[in-house]
This record gives sequence, structure tokens and C-alpha cells, in this order.
Amino acid sequence: MELNKKYEFDLGDMSHCGLSHEEMIEHYKSNSSPLSFLVEKLLPKWIPGLVYDPTPHNIYLEDGKVIRVKPDLRDKETKTVLYDQKAFNLKGGSFTRSSMKGVGRSFDKEEQNAWAESQNFIWTDFCELPKITIVALTGTECLKRFPKGKITFSQRSELFN
Repeated sequence: MELNKKYEFDLGDMSHCGLSHEEMIEHYKSNSSPLSFLVEKLLPKWIPGLVYDPTPHNIYLEDGKVIRVKPDLRDKETKTVLYDQKAFNLKGGSFTRSSMKGVGRSFDKEEQNAWAESQNFIWTDFCELPKITIVALTGTECLKRFPKGKITFSQRSELFN
């Protein structure tokens, strides 16, 4: 997958289980998580060189702490380049580790940065379904451009152009 290159795909008819195309689009506008799980499996079909492989990978910090990275995809040839698919929707997008989100959880900047820098992020724009726009950036680039790990909807063009 070429980094910083914009890809566009069309999901076509999104009707499913008795719900119309329009109903599914409205559903995914309010909750894009289920669509993300499907797109993770579609990406290798659309982009040669990717393989779905969520096998965990450990990285080690200087202090000996181990961080477990759980990618969605890897490069097909060596399986050493890690990719994490991230949804961008009407609420924006986030590449903060899920283990650092939510009530009672703490944010550790060193861990977040090491985790992000160990992989590439494949951003999938679900704002104009059934069309999906995709761009991949290194974790380092994401941290440079969006240091708080969050991308607002108003920054959409900055991410996808």
C-alpha cells in the first residue's frame, strides 16, 4: 500500500438483512464500528500487498515495558509492516490506543507514541457512503500532524487531501 496516496472505493448496494441501502447508511452514520470490521477484511481485496493478519506484535520500551500492538493488517510479502485500520466518520477519528480510552483509564504519552510509531494507520472515510476514501499514513506522521491522537471532522480535508 502506498502511503499518502488517496484511494476511493464504492461499496455499492449496502442493503442487508432486510434493511434498505438508505437504512444501512443511516445506521453506519450513527455507528461506523460494524462497518470498520467489514472493511478490515475488504482492504486486502482492494489493495494488493495487504493481508488480514491481526496476530499481536510486542514492542519493547527502553525501560523494559512491553506494549502489545494488535494490527488489523500486514504487508503480504514480509508480514512485518503493521497496519491498523481507523474509521473517520461524522464525529472525526482517533488513533488513541483503546486501552487508554474510557472512564478510569489513564493516558500515557510515551506508550501512545511508541504504539503509534510502530505501525501505519489506514484511515477510512465513511462520511459519504457508499463511497469510501482511504489514505494510509505512518504513525509518526499521524503524531506529527495530530499530536493529541484525535482528528476533528473539520480536519477531514487535511487528512484526506
